[in-house]
Amino acid sequence: MNNILLIKKGDENAFVEMYHRLNARVFNFFLKKTRQPEVAKDLTQQCFIRIYHYRESLSEQHPLEKQVYIIAKSIFINHLRQENRRKVRETNYSGEQADYESDNRFEINDYLNKITLTLSPVRKKIILLKVHKGLSNKEIAEELSISVKTVENHITKAHHHMRVVSAELMIIMVILLC
Repeated sequence: MNNILLIKKGDENAFVEMYHRLNARVFNFFLKKTRQPEVAKDLTQQCFIRIYHYRESLSEQHPLEKQVYIIAKSIFINHLRQENRRKVRETNYSGEQADYESDNRFEINDYLNKITLTLSPVRKKIILLKVHKGLSNKEIAEELSISVKTVENHITKAHHHMRVVSAELMIIMVILLC
């Protein structure tokens, strides 16, 4: 049996052999791109974890090494996106802003946090991963081991719920102010 087929069937020895054969090359790929050994180490680990989680979807038509590099490239692109999101958030918060603007942002965040408390635990977690960590639906699905469609459904239902709760709060505020 070829190595890909063994890995697809869950043969741990075949996976370990592939890991030992490709680990250094994948690490060097990430190190060359990031120039940060710790980041390269983390990305390498993510790559092999993803291969293991999705081993059943490996293709027997393509060389294993090529598939590993495609996955590594995808992980690196996700890493760049996350880094860019983090830098944008840091820039937005580190720049000098008017007190009024920051007060409003705090009030809005506080308000959103109160609304998210009314969500179910799963929806709350998905919304927090989406909004606070800036993860894509696919990244959330991978982290929670659920399908992307399930993530999309939870986000849609959470937004609907948040709109309803928000409308109710607005009505209460109007009544109290009158």
